[in-house]
Amino acid sequence: MSQVSSVRAAGTAEGAVESPRGPSAWLLVALASAGCIAIALVSGTHLGLVLVVIPIVIAMTWQSPRTMIAVMPVWMALLGLVRRLTPGGGNITFSGDPVLLIGPVVIILLFIIAMSRGASQNRTRFATVVGSLSIIALLEAFNPKQGTLLTGLGGLLFILVPMLAFWIGRALVDDELALQLVKTVAILSLIASVYGLIQQFHGLPSWDQRWISTKGYSALAVGQAAIHAFGTFSSAQEYAAFLSIGLVAWLALLGKSTRMLGPLHVVATATVATALWFESERTAVFLTVLAIGVMFAARLRLRPIGVIAGGVGAVFLLIFVAGHFGAGASGTAGALSNHVVKGVSGPFSAGSSLPGHIRATKLGIRQGIVNPFGHGTGTVTIASNRYSHSRTVGTEFDPGNMGIAFGIFGLIFYVLLVWYAIKTTYIAAVRRRDAVGLFGIGMLMATLFQWTNGDLYSVCWLIWLFLGYLDMALLRGAASPEPEPVLASPEAGFTWRRPGEVRRQGTGE
Repeated sequence: MSQVSSVRAAGTAEGAVESPRGPSAWLLVALASAGCIAIALVSGTHLGLVLVVIPIVIAMTWQSPRTMIAVMPVWMALLGLVRRLTPGGGNITFSGDPVLLIGPVVIILLFIIAMSRGASQNRTRFATVVGSLSIIALLEAFNPKQGTLLTGLGGLLFILVPMLAFWIGRALVDDELALQLVKTVAILSLIASVYGLIQQFHGLPSWDQRWISTKGYSALAVGQAAIHAFGTFSSAQEYAAFLSIGLVAWLALLGKSTRMLGPLHVVATATVATALWFESERTAVFLTVLAIGVMFAARLRLRPIGVIAGGVGAVFLLIFVAGHFGAGASGTAGALSNHVVKGVSGPFSAGSSLPGHIRATKLGIRQGIVNPFGHGTGTVTIASNRYSHSRTVGTEFDPGNMGIAFGIFGLIFYVLLVWYAIKTTYIAAVRRRDAVGLFGIGMLMATLFQWTNGDLYSVCWLIWLFLGYLDMALLRGAASPEPEPVLASPEAGFTWRRPGEVRRQGTGE
């Protein structure tokens, strides 16, 4: 079989008929998702949930990987709510909550299936970098500096396991499934938005209040009048991150062929944007605006300098508007808005957390240079708090975490990862200019420097899934004999087509 044929087979032929298409596929997703949630509620405890659900999801995964991939975003987005609606199952896992094992079990099974279907074949440089960083994470799990082996193994659940979704995307996701996932994320973000707005402006339901009390979740207060919402998720940070990629999904789907329910699409987009604003997570607002600017640049097929201008321009517009919007309103809405405005309009002022994040990230990078072999995979995850007495903590952003956990080698491969990830997704977005391509680059920018943050249960694995899918999709496009691609493969660099000419950046061709 030729390379072109094998690349196409890896992305399309494998499993192409294993699950229904169209409306019947959505029905299966809804039924399977409802079944899992019903089992969670009936089982009564998290431990009972795990014992009942894991055999079911194992069977579903082996029988129909595509269906399981379609169900996973629903399960992960509702995971926090399920945890609150059922009593805890005991202190028996790395996080103390066995229900968190369900997602990793599915990802590992899908990874095994993907590898058996050629996920590692036709590797690009991007795939090689991802594989290298994964190997570093695996080796660092045995680093004695992190205290105990359990710390390292727990770290793998939060860093390595979500990265495995890259290979799942390469082998098991095609264009139709990718578009279905974008729509699923959009719909889930709307549901989460409504729930989050109710939490903020109507009050917390009893199960949410009990969650805060029993978990000691005291970082939700915004002044004296409001709280950060957390929707159906386990934390406010995860809720904000999911709203960010949800807003990106709604905007990416605005095309004529993918718009959902006409005017209601605009209402849904506005609802998610409103919920993101009132969630009051300033980093999420900042990065989402950056993502929208980059998506706009990709839609116009701008050169890299145009991308930078689009992203930076969107951010400066946000700062300008926030500065002139002003503060001073009262009540819940006022407290939440003022919190965002003060941080965004003065990103380096005393009211902003950005300077502290920058200092922590610099410290983490410096740690990677001073300790070139790192402190271990688990040191920058919650596994460190649970199983280690080490005082090493994460920096909340990938560059600092890579330095602390993986040392200089982790930093080098992370820099390469960022380069290839942005390059691949932007080329894909420019070439395709469809909902999937725009969602890919938008999601990447909206979660910038959070790609290895495994605490974002519902978001992190999706990032890697789409990175893998777009990497293979771009490779298939580059291998195709069809004439005049707008952009070459990631290996060949940017190629821009103007009327009557084809010009490769950096050459006179």
